[in-house]
Amino acid sequence: MAAAREKYGDAIPVDQHPKIRSREACIQSTRLALGLARRHGTSLHVLHISTAEELQLFDPGPLVNANGRMKRITAETCVHFLHFARGDYGRLGNLIKCNPAIKEPSDRAAILRAVAEDRVDVLATDHAPHTWEEKQQPYANAPSGLPLVQEFLVCALQKVSDGHFSLPHLVQKISHAPAQRFDIAERGFLREGYWADLVLVEPRGGTVVTRERILTKCGWSPFEGERFDARVAATFVNGELAWDGDRLIGAPLGQRLHFAR
Repeated sequence: MAAAREKYGDAIPVDQHPKIRSREACIQSTRLALGLARRHGTSLHVLHISTAEELQLFDPGPLVNANGRMKRITAETCVHFLHFARGDYGRLGNLIKCNPAIKEPSDRAAILRAVAEDRVDVLATDHAPHTWEEKQQPYANAPSGLPLVQEFLVCALQKVSDGHFSLPHLVQKISHAPAQRFDIAERGFLREGYWADLVLVEPRGGTVVTRERILTKCGWSPFEGERFDARVAATFVNGELAWDGDRLIGAPLGQRLHFAR
């Protein structure tokens, strides 16, 4: 940041964010954490993988092997790293400012491959609904983070439609794996006796992201103007209808998670 301030003053372009939040820092910190975990036999889950180099530090293969043994060291990335790349700063600016930074198209391609190869075990979201006004500030003052929950699934399904990985891969990364990795009780699978957290999807129903359809209280999305092939037709939370394809139904239905530990 100091070098950027010296060069640009208070008018730091947002496309400098991948340099300020550098790939080298990501690689070194992940390498250090993995080295310590392997040395001490510690379980470790690394969040928000954003570079091709980091991915090579993780072993490919299923989260749970044929003997029922789970990986001790696991990796997670986010849907925005599958979708955006450095060239998008020009049109979206601070709206895609996040930490770690969205980087090169080659990193995006490597992350998409890593999902298919099972180097990435969990696919998640950023979850930072900063206001529009906050994001309009100069780069140095604008907060990092994106509101992604509403479009997460249709964006991830688009990567299936585009042939990057299979639908079973996606279901594993966003549903089964979080429940398995964190021992969440009675969630993450369609099984008798489990809580019915379900999403009904129309694969070719189409979703166009517009400001008027955004449900997040911050009122904006980095996907505005984009079209995805799939549409969420219904969402059930704990067995109760929460979204009917057009509107939210009833009061919030979430419950505290329980862990099988």
